[in-house]
Amino acid sequence: MFLVDDDASVRRALQRLIQSAGYAVETFADAATYLKRPTATPPACIIIDIRMPDMTGIELQNAIAGTKRALPVVFITGHGDEDVRAQALGAGAVDVLFKPIDEAALVAAIEKALEGA
Repeated sequence: MFLVDDDASVRRALQRLIQSAGYAVETFADAATYLKRPTATPPACIIIDIRMPDMTGIELQNAIAGTKRALPVVFITGHGDEDVRAQALGAGAVDVLFKPIDEAALVAAIEKALEGA
């Protein structure tokens, strides 16, 4: 399981939440750092913040789509933009969750993503 979010406090909180649900998770502050990581082997998924500097979550999803890095994606965002949500789902995201993240919704999205991995 991987988490890419530029907000350190969000990364820490979600890391604890994901670990409390029984999953191992690696966190990354930005897309470029994640892209330097060796390719993951399924089953795994990636949770990506949509709005990040340098490379957005959608851009990261597009960069890994169709490559060995392609994993099921769950997006998170602090901006309740339904157009972006529709775009992300249309590009193949498993789910788009709005911050503050509901614990049960995140765990459900992770389980759904892993089923498809």
